[in-house]
Amino acid sequence: MKLRLQITKESGIRFISHLEYQRSIEKAIRRAGIPVAYSEGFNPHMKFSLASALSVGVTSSCEFAEIRLAEERPLSELVKALAAALPMGIHIVRADLAEDKAPKLMAQAQGASYEVHVPCASDPASQLAAFAAAPEVPYTKAHKKGKGRPKTIDVKSFIPQVEARWQDGSLELRFDIRITPTGSMKASEFLQVLEQDFQVPLAFSQADIRRVDLYSRNGEGWKIPLIGEA
Repeated sequence: MKLRLQITKESGIRFISHLEYQRSIEKAIRRAGIPVAYSEGFNPHMKFSLASALSVGVTSSCEFAEIRLAEERPLSELVKALAAALPMGIHIVRADLAEDKAPKLMAQAQGASYEVHVPCASDPASQLAAFAAAPEVPYTKAHKKGKGRPKTIDVKSFIPQVEARWQDGSLELRFDIRITPTGSMKASEFLQVLEQDFQVPLAFSQADIRRVDLYSRNGEGWKIPLIGEA
């Protein structure tokens, strides 16, 4: 049996790394007495995973975790114990139980929704219209850790459209980013594209980026939640 959770990463912990975030949850699992399963061998590790890594500095209301259980417990009991043990900045939004053979949440994720608030010196309507009209927008991603060849992707294949609202020097953006088996792109990379390629006068270093949804899609293309209601 697997305990699956939708959890948060709030502003107070936005600058901790993905590894630090993961370790904080693992410590809470131990404190809560969750009957988590461990791998076998000389260096057993907790059977726990996060569905999608979040960039440092980005907040989220929709991080997803899976915990393989060594024994069955009622969902309400598990959620209550873990909620009391989680540190500041991490709260449980939803939870459910799934069979061990259920697909991993990481494999189910097909898209993510973001909200961005960022200072912007002037109304970028014309620049954003240029992005919307562009059939392709190439972006070269540097290889992780600086090794390997850079990879050029088409931004429009991952972010076909963006909603924007500018008022009094502040720009609010809403957009979805596709997640594919071969990769995706970061919200921060998209802001760089808008700033550098389309001359949107935004203050990138002051951007407040929040992931507000992580979802799968059904056969008709409609968004569906990764897990059920708590």
